[in-house]
Amino acid sequence: MKNPTTNTLLKLAMVCATAASASCAQVEADIPEAQVTQKGVSFHGTGWGGGGGWHDEVSATQSFTLSSENLSWVKDLNTKIYVTEIDLNAVRGVKDLNFIHYAHVSIADADSRKSMPITIVDYVRPDNMEPSTKLVAKAPYPVDISKVWTAKKILVTISLAGNLPDKSWSVDVILHLAGKISYKL
Repeated sequence: MKNPTTNTLLKLAMVCATAASASCAQVEADIPEAQVTQKGVSFHGTGWGGGGGWHDEVSATQSFTLSSENLSWVKDLNTKIYVTEIDLNAVRGVKDLNFIHYAHVSIADADSRKSMPITIVDYVRPDNMEPSTKLVAKAPYPVDISKVWTAKKILVTISLAGNLPDKSWSVDVILHLAGKISYKL
């Protein structure tokens, strides 16, 4: 005796195969928001105590790579992917992130020397900002990263300026994404 569930699954598979071969249907879906998080991105300390004045401002740059393993949900799909916001969350070595006065974040194909980095955000800390363990940098408009997003490895570069700590510290980096996915049957 055949299992009724197996029978139903076989019929469903045959219907889907017939429909797929008989038509060119396209399924589309909006991605209202998705997040990709890189945990523990470390920055070296300056090695000297800052005095808090404008003359103590220094810069630091750190990069990390996202691989196909991190991005497997987007492979094999026809997509439009946009970055809408970048968040930095303090996780080690600092009480808040108010020492960051400027942040520049870009994204590029890590394996292609021809790939020009795409600027995602240029953040300037507002005056009189309350101390916070979270820095939220909204893109002025959704930044299309569709071509870069399909690369095997994506290089995310964060450049910061401010009265940076004298000891090492780290943040979690959260990329807020939106877009549209389509798939042809």
